[in-house]
Amino acid sequence: MDSIKDIVSQFRKDNTPEEKEDLNQSKLFDTSKLKTNPNKMFGNKHKYISKEYQSYGLRLAGKLDDKERATMYIKWAKEKPRAVLERALSFTIDYPSAKDKSRIFMWKVKELEKEHEENKTKKKQPH
Repeated sequence: MDSIKDIVSQFRKDNTPEEKEDLNQSKLFDTSKLKTNPNKMFGNKHKYISKEYQSYGLRLAGKLDDKERATMYIKWAKEKPRAVLERALSFTIDYPSAKDKSRIFMWKVKELEKEHEENKTKKKQPH
């Protein structure tokens, strides 16, 4: 059984520095995927993503199979509490037989916002 030191020294002897770099890059990375810009999503319609909420909104649109309303999801990701959106998404994903996941998601967001507002008003009222 070879020790780690023997294996590393053998690897160093086999390749010159230039060959090592090329070999390591080809082994570690599939560069064919890097030819497209990772910030560009959904074709030319949504140009470039620069903020986290934009990325989150587009992920919501993708998970709900509703790319037509992607701008609405981006707006919601910016304005609505993230906890509400996460809970609604979790509820929607757990609904496997849904024909239109986006409608269920919107309904659940509305319900959770009502609940969120009721909890805020209860906390503000003095006892």
